[in-house]
Amino acid sequence: MTASGSQRPSPPRLSRRMMLGGMAMAGAGVALQPLRALAAAKPSDSTPHATTTPSGSMTADVVVVGAGFAGLSAARRLRAKGLSVVVLEARDRVGGRTLNQDLAANGFPGRVVEMGGQFVGPLPDEPATASVPTQAVYNPQDRILALAKEVGVGTFKTYNAGNYTNYTATTGPIGYSSATRIPPDPSAANAGIALGLLNQMAAQVPTNAPWTAASAAKWDGETVESWMRRTFAPQGQDPESPTNHLVTLAVQAVLSTEPREISMLQLLFYIASAGNLDNLIDTANGAQDSRFVGGSQEIAIRVAQQLGSSLVLNAPVRRIAHAGGMVTASGDGFSVTARQAIVAIPPALAGRIVYEPSLASLGGYLLDQLTQRWFMASILKVNVIYPRPFWRDAGLAAQVTSDSGAVRATFDNTPYPDSQGSDVQPGAILGFIEADEARYWSTRTRQERYQRVIADLANYFGPQALQPLGGINGYYEALWNLEPFSGGGPVGHPMTGALTEYGTALRAPVGLVHWAGTETAVRWNGYMDGAVESGMRAADEVVVALSGAPGAVLPESAGAPQSASLPNTGAVGSGVAPSAAAAGALGVAKLVRTLRH
Repeated sequence: MTASGSQRPSPPRLSRRMMLGGMAMAGAGVALQPLRALAAAKPSDSTPHATTTPSGSMTADVVVVGAGFAGLSAARRLRAKGLSVVVLEARDRVGGRTLNQDLAANGFPGRVVEMGGQFVGPLPDEPATASVPTQAVYNPQDRILALAKEVGVGTFKTYNAGNYTNYTATTGPIGYSSATRIPPDPSAANAGIALGLLNQMAAQVPTNAPWTAASAAKWDGETVESWMRRTFAPQGQDPESPTNHLVTLAVQAVLSTEPREISMLQLLFYIASAGNLDNLIDTANGAQDSRFVGGSQEIAIRVAQQLGSSLVLNAPVRRIAHAGGMVTASGDGFSVTARQAIVAIPPALAGRIVYEPSLASLGGYLLDQLTQRWFMASILKVNVIYPRPFWRDAGLAAQVTSDSGAVRATFDNTPYPDSQGSDVQPGAILGFIEADEARYWSTRTRQERYQRVIADLANYFGPQALQPLGGINGYYEALWNLEPFSGGGPVGHPMTGALTEYGTALRAPVGLVHWAGTETAVRWNGYMDGAVESGMRAADEVVVALSGAPGAVLPESAGAPQSASLPNTGAVGSGVAPSAAAAGALGVAKLVRTLRH
C-alpha cells in the first residue's frame, strides 16, 4: 500500500523478497541527472581549472574518455610516467558513478550524504571472516584506500551498532543480533545452503579468465533462477517464494538484477572477484565496513584538481577515429588527437560511440558484439534526512532486510562527523530500490516515490520516519536508470552465455584503444576499488604500447593523418600496436569454444 492507502499495481514477477543481513550495493557507484532536490557541487567549485566549454582541437600522448575512478586513475598513473593526458568527461562533474550531496538546503552546509557508490572494505588491517571459516578469503579494497590516502581523504566506520531489522508483511519488523549473518526467516535454510555452495563454486572460477573454469559452459548456460529452482528444497519453487526469497534479495542487493537476468558464471565470477560472498554481504570486515570522510566523490575531485585544464567537462565523445597511426576522440565542436586512447566507461556505453574504422575491421569483432550483450543493472538510491538518528534510541543499526515495499535494504547514512550517539544532527537513512522495483519506480513521480519511501521506512522504524527534516526537501533521490551517461548501475553485467563467448575481448585493446572501467576489473569488479585497478592496468598497457611494441598496421583505407603538428607527443609510428591483442582474443575465444564442445 502507498502512504495514501491506494494499492499500486505490481509489475510482472515482482513480489516478496528479503536479503542476507548487512548486504547492500556498494559498487563503483552510479551517476545521475540531478532532480530539483538533488544539487551536486558546481564544477567550478570543485574543479575550478577544468575546461568546461570544450571547443577546437587538442593534442596529447593519451586521451582518456571518462572521468570516473577508472579514467582518473589511468590519467594519474600516466602523468606520473611523464606522459601528457587529456581527460574527456560527458558530465559537468567528475566521479562517474559516485556523487556527493551537500546538505546546505537542510541547514548543514559542508555535510554530505552519498548518492552513488560509497562504502569501502574490508580494510587492509582487518581479518578475513566467513560463515564457514575454511572459506574465508583475505581480499581488502587496498587500491581505492591507497588512492584516498594519497589525496588526503580519510575513512570512518559505517554505523553498525545495535540490532538489524528483518521485516516481512506477515510479521512486521523483527530485530535480531547483528552478529547473525542470516536473519530468521522461512528461507534462512536455503540462504545458508546458498552461502556455502556459492563460495565453494566461486573458488573454482579464475577471476582473470572465468570462461576457462572447468564448469564455465554449464554455469554460463543457465540463469541464477534456474539454478535456484533445481537446487533448493522444495525444488521448482519461484525465486520469490517464501523458501527462496532471501537468496533472491541477495542477488538484487549485490548485483541490482533479478536472478533470471544473469548467468551462474557471472554471479560466481562476481563473488570470486571479492574473495567470497561473505566479503560482499558483510558490514563489519566486509564491503560495507567504512565510508569516506567528505563522501567518496571527494577522492575523484581531488585527483581531478591535479589535471587542471587537461580535464574537459561537458564533453560527450561521439566518435573515435584512427588515422595515420594516431587516434582522435571527438564530440560536438571539439577533438583530441593522441598516440593512444583509453575508454573508461561501461561496455554498454562504449558501444554507443562510433568507431572509424569499425571495431570489427580493427580485429575487435568480439568486442563489438560484447558491447551489445553487457547490460547495465537497475538501481535507484535515496537518502532521507531527519533532525537526528532517532532509530538509535531503540538500539537499531538501521540495517534492514525486507520482503516488500520499494526500499528493501537500508543503512544508517548519518554524515560525518558522527558521534555515534542518537543526539547527533542530522541523521540520515539511505535506501536502495533495485532491479524490478527500480524499473517500476523509475516511471513514477518524485512525489509518489517520496511517499512510498517514507511509508517503507515507517514500517521499519516507526511513525517518526514519516517526518523527514523539511518534509520532501529532506528527501534526495538518484535515478541512475534515467541518467544518460550511466544508463543504470551500479555495474554492467553480461547476458547469459556472453561471458564464455565474448569475455576474452573485455580487456583486449583494439587498434590504439584500451579499455577500463570497473566492469573490466578482475578484483572487486563493480566497486570503486575495481575501477581504480582497471585504470591502472589500462595505463600500464599504454606505457608498454608507447615503448615501441610491434603491432598490426591499419588498413590503407583508414585515411590520412588528421593532425600535422603534435609538438607534445614526440615521434609517432604509423602502426596500431594493440590490434594483435584483439586478434589474439579471437583466437582464445575460438579455442575455448572448441574445448567446450
